[in-house]
Amino acid sequence: MKGGIRGLLLALVALLAACGDKPKAVTSQQTTTGLELLDQNWDDQDRQAAWTLSFGSRILPINWFLALEQAGSKRLFSANLARFGFASAGVSPRNPDGLPIGMTVTPEHQGRQWVGLGCSACHSGQVYHGGHTLHIDGGQSLLDFQGFEKALLKALEATLDDDARFQRFAKATGEAPAALRPALEARLEWLKARAALNATHFPYGRGRLDAFGQIFNAVTADFLGIPENRREPDAPVSYPVLWDAPHLDLVQWNASAPNAGPGPLVQNATTTLAVFGELNIHSPGQGYDSSMELENLGKIQDLWYQLKAPAWPEAVLGAIDRPLAEKGRALYQANCQSCHALADESDAKRELRAVPVPVEQLGTDPKMASNFVNASAKSGAFAGQKMLFLAGPTLGETAPSIELVLHAAVGALAHHPLEAMQQQLESLHKVDKTPLNQRPFDYKARPLSGIWASAPYLHNGSVPTLATLLSKTRPARFPVGKVEFDPKSVGLSSQVLDSRQVSFFDTSEPGNGNGGHDYGTSLSDADKAALLEYLKTL
Repeated sequence: MKGGIRGLLLALVALLAACGDKPKAVTSQQTTTGLELLDQNWDDQDRQAAWTLSFGSRILPINWFLALEQAGSKRLFSANLARFGFASAGVSPRNPDGLPIGMTVTPEHQGRQWVGLGCSACHSGQVYHGGHTLHIDGGQSLLDFQGFEKALLKALEATLDDDARFQRFAKATGEAPAALRPALEARLEWLKARAALNATHFPYGRGRLDAFGQIFNAVTADFLGIPENRREPDAPVSYPVLWDAPHLDLVQWNASAPNAGPGPLVQNATTTLAVFGELNIHSPGQGYDSSMELENLGKIQDLWYQLKAPAWPEAVLGAIDRPLAEKGRALYQANCQSCHALADESDAKRELRAVPVPVEQLGTDPKMASNFVNASAKSGAFAGQKMLFLAGPTLGETAPSIELVLHAAVGALAHHPLEAMQQQLESLHKVDKTPLNQRPFDYKARPLSGIWASAPYLHNGSVPTLATLLSKTRPARFPVGKVEFDPKSVGLSSQVLDSRQVSFFDTSEPGNGNGGHDYGTSLSDADKAALLEYLKTL
């Protein structure tokens, strides 16, 4: 019997692997909203799935979200989400309400479907040039997460404070006002408590989030019910590009997460808890009940595994000078390739390695790595339990915050063990097996495929262009968001296209340092131009 089960599992793995090898008819195209889509090895079905699949994020019930008006206006809150950096591809069978890319809807739970954020909300980019809007799947989002959260709270408060507004809201939702008001009040309090938990002295601005800081707070302060565990999540980093991430041995900016075996499943479970997710550590049965949409985690991981980096679109951004780029190739090999290995994007099963580099060697802003290393908290109800729920060392009265997060994520998966195993099989891909980074006061160097499409640069988004990254003089302040792309310098220009969709990055604020990574800064101007031209080809 055991042999039969093992054979069945092996056959399933082989079938899943074979499914990933099927060729696709993938071409560049334009959406009805004007987004120009590049060939990244996703067909229409893949894109729609990646844009809409929910991993369990819950902000508001869908009927509430669609009925909510903006504070100070009768205009619907959902009518202009572009102001926060969301991109829209229009209505589709999988998205009948025309929600922005990455805004997801859960299956029905206890009579409700919930709107939340999915992977594509934070990992989709837009490049603006010459009237074109290039959509980059898996790219670096320029989302204003804190701005969105703040405006949502104001809209909900305005709805409850104005009876005429509330009556319009009740009519649009189709719910009885008497039951709706206390339910809306309760949800507002939950969202306000979450926002207060993650309040910061300095706004993140567009394109950044302290994801580790927020998940640490969610687990150690909220789910464990220990308010004093709360720490200000004040080390925002850029949303990393995802086209090579599933192929790497180590992920996260500080190379803190191994990617082999169940690594991706645990990481996706962790993301669920961080992004408007819910967890009950006192739920009955094995493990912890959560809002996780477990049946989607394997599908999501497999989709991102298939994605490849976008090629430089010469029709929009200009032709690459091939002879000059060829000169840059030798410069890249001499100055960059020892850390930033080349990735063959045509190899669907490429296995890539990240290079952890000590912060003191890089010289870049240390705050993100320092916060991670130094984060610890009271273990509360987790004390005395295994770090990985059923395995690993025992958690003490206090523990590193990341260990408490791992316990919570694995505990959520253990609540549905058979489904978790199935999702692990569905997302199973071979990557180099690398042990847990024992010195996470590092930042990782990754392959630079598609580097042209991931401005601004460095882990904290503190440098607007590749040209300024190669310069000894970098701007102290620059606009981020809807700005014109600079093909010559490769990155964000200072030309603002819409001031309502821009924030200004200030390198004087804590965690925003733009120093370090001095590699290539001593090259001649001619060599820098050649290197930049080569980087466009990656």
